[in-house]
This record gives sequence, C-alpha cells and structure tokens, in this order.
Amino acid sequence: MKYVHSNNEIRIRNSIIPAIFIGITMSITIFSLSLIHIYVIPIAKFIVFSSFASSSFLLFMEPHQESSRISKFVKSYIISGICGIIGFVVSLHIGLYSTLALVETMVALLLVAFKAMHPPAMGIAVVFILERANVFALLFLFAGMLLIIIFDRFLNKFVYIIEDEFKIDTQK
Repeated sequence: MKYVHSNNEIRIRNSIIPAIFIGITMSITIFSLSLIHIYVIPIAKFIVFSSFASSSFLLFMEPHQESSRISKFVKSYIISGICGIIGFVVSLHIGLYSTLALVETMVALLLVAFKAMHPPAMGIAVVFILERANVFALLFLFAGMLLIIIFDRFLNKFVYIIEDEFKIDTQK
C-alpha cells in the first residue's frame, strides 16, 4: 500500500522546508565565503549574495520552472561573471554607464543565445563592473554556486514530494 501525502505535508515539504533552506543556504554560503575572504581571497565580493539569494529562491521554491534548472543557473552565472570581468576592463576606457548598458545587453543576448535564462545572474555582471572584479571574484562566484547546487540536490533528493506521486495518491 502506498503512503498518501496530506496537503499539509506537501506544503511543508515543498514550500516551508525549501524556504528555510534559503536561509540556511545563505548563512552557510556567507560563512564559507567569508572564510575565503578572510584567509584566501581578500577581495571577495559580498554583494553577489543578492543574486545568490534570488537564485536560491527560484531553485528551491520553484523547482519546476524552466529558469530553475541547475544547467541554466550554472551557465548564466558563468556568462554573467565573464561578461562582468570584461566589462570592468572596458569601463576603464569608455566609462561606467556606457559599459553597464553595453554589458547588460550582451549578457541578456548571451543568456538567450545559450538558453541559460536565469534572471538573478544578470546582477553578477553589474557587481563585477562596479566592484572591480578579477579572476579571484570568479573563484568566489564558483564557490557560492557550488554550495547552492549542493543544497538544491539535497532538497530534490530528500525533501520534495513529487507532484506525480501526489496526483496518483489523491486519485485513489
């Protein structure tokens, strides 16, 4: 006999626990990256947490949305980070506002071209331009992405109740 999930259990496992995991993920990410900032890379950019928090919300709270795929998350952050570093170099020659407009347009076009539409990543390019990013900022970004991916995998494997199971159980 198959276990029937109650509406409350589904709400807790598919909404409340993932919401709590956003806070846990951000806390662990901030703690881990602050250690990297203190002991390894003193120029780490903490402002990236606004994008990380938005991505965590999409990945954890809306796992079935097209923009919530891990592949899109990873590709979009890499694209935006690289464009941000290039944009920082360009901003030294053509000015900040022109660079921001140019880079954000390029990021949007590249996200569409590579089918990596994950909106929170757009902010990474801006952060990297404004905060004078370099290769170490990319390493910082990758470390944060890795932590978010680990938590996303955990939620997908152990927490979420799959909707198909719920539909089968409720039809009985």
